[in-house]
Amino acid sequence: MGEGAVVPSDPEEHVVSERLPPIMGAQRRARDVVADACLRWNLAHLVAPAALIVSELVANAAEHAHTFMTLEVAHRGSHLYLAVRDGTSTPPVQREPPPDMVVPGGRGLLLVETTATTWGWDLQSGGKIVWATLVLDS
Repeated sequence: MGEGAVVPSDPEEHVVSERLPPIMGAQRRARDVVADACLRWNLAHLVAPAALIVSELVANAAEHAHTFMTLEVAHRGSHLYLAVRDGTSTPPVQREPPPDMVVPGGRGLLLVETTATTWGWDLQSGGKIVWATLVLDS
């Protein structure tokens, strides 16, 4: 894992987090972090959907929040929890995709909604967390 990654010492905790800069290139690092975590936890079948979800969450934070963000990936019970915390309290807005589907952008949260088991967002002190879950058993 890269610098800034935090892996807990308790192997039962199954949490990985990493601070990311507010740039579009952060998506690649987020996908790598998620893939590494899924493979370490024997969840190879979740690499693709989890990578898609974090890529969209990180892209949204970079584009709209313009603040450093923290990616968290956690193995919690029967779910994989994916979250991005940024430094703005502005809620995420799920837009309807353009009818012609030619205009780029605007489909990030729609992709998250269709891929994730559940998703949502919560206000936090100094910002918000946008999160999604995937069921471990496919």
